[in-house]
Amino acid sequence: MVKDDLAALGITLAGELAEEAESAAAEPDQFDVLPENWDAVQIFLRCSCQWRYRGDGQREALDVQAVISVISLYQLPPAEQLERLDQVQLIELGAINFMNKPRN
Repeated sequence: MVKDDLAALGITLAGELAEEAESAAAEPDQFDVLPENWDAVQIFLRCSCQWRYRGDGQREALDVQAVISVISLYQLPPAEQLERLDQVQLIELGAINFMNKPRN
């Protein structure tokens, strides 16, 4: 928890900052997923340990063969398999942009 980490350093939050820290700690990150995207999200999550990395340690892409293998487990018609791959690659792009952002 951020508040506990800051307290360990002798820093105490007050007022609005303290309220924001409490609120952030109390609520886990949640978001809605449209029903037509649910399978793609599940596939992406099942492939979450299949990242390829660049030489600098940044994520480059998911191993597409791993993604295709997971998609095949759903036994979908070929056109739907391609649609799921496209959806997963869109999720992947967003995830890469977020995960490779410099941290301060």
